[in-house]
Amino acid sequence: MTENWYEALSDELTNGVSATDAVGSVLGGPAGMAKLGMSAAARLGEGNGGSWSFDEEEIDAVIADWKALAEELEADKTLLAPARQGIHAPSNDQPSVEFMNALHEGMDSLAEFNDAMRDYVKEFVAKLEAAKKSISNVDGDSADSFGGVSDV
Repeated sequence: MTENWYEALSDELTNGVSATDAVGSVLGGPAGMAKLGMSAAARLGEGNGGSWSFDEEEIDAVIADWKALAEELEADKTLLAPARQGIHAPSNDQPSVEFMNALHEGMDSLAEFNDAMRDYVKEFVAKLEAAKKSISNVDGDSADSFGGVSDV
């Protein structure tokens, strides 16, 4: 099981693991079926026919974690370009030039990976926010149809 979101995202980008599998691996099972005490936005209840519960505070915490990851990735991006530009070969001999070329290629790959991670996290945050809004709207509509007030 993947230990953190960064590893799950890395696994998806490098091995083609689906977003559902990546999130599920972080949450401890198939996404949407995860049962965590600390931060699962939706849980499937046991013993009551499989009802869903939605805790707005929990999804807000998950969204905040993903936004924090996005900020960390953005900070990393600002470090990458100056780091690449500040690396120079000590001489113009062939081994030094080849090493610097390989190092620059590696730095370029790292920058591309960072770009892909930032795009993925941004897209995932948007999906989480859309899911939260959708669930909140459905819950509110359901409560209104029964003449009650939604607690979401």
